[in-house]
Amino acid sequence: MAKRPPTIPDSELDVLKVLWERGHATVREALEMLRAAGRDWSYATVATLLDRLEGKGLVSSDRRELAFVYRSTITDQEVRQRRVSSLVDKLYEGEPSLLVLHLLKSHPLNAGQAKEVRAVLDSMLSEAPKKREKNS
Repeated sequence: MAKRPPTIPDSELDVLKVLWERGHATVREALEMLRAAGRDWSYATVATLLDRLEGKGLVSSDRRELAFVYRSTITDQEVRQRRVSSLVDKLYEGEPSLLVLHLLKSHPLNAGQAKEVRAVLDSMLSEAPKKREKNS
């Protein structure tokens, strides 16, 4: 059985966002950015979160200097993909269309966004007959 990817709680996601924005950070630099964003965390909290992320293989650290320098080993796009997949599995019974319908009904799109969604759907519809022909 394949190993499931590690979960990323919101607190760890906040720390990853700092690393994505900066490229790398020490605990103190991450703490300063998190405090500026409204998080009232201690140095020890941020250090613990970075340690957990490193234990999960989502962050690496350079320990050559006095202060460890941390870098993300996962992209924001990979995290989005994981979270959306988890959401689809847990709340929408593995059916992505249910999530899409929910979003379209509950979060109105502007005209440009609606046009973009329509283009994606039209593209999917035009590809479907081609795939059926290949499989026949």
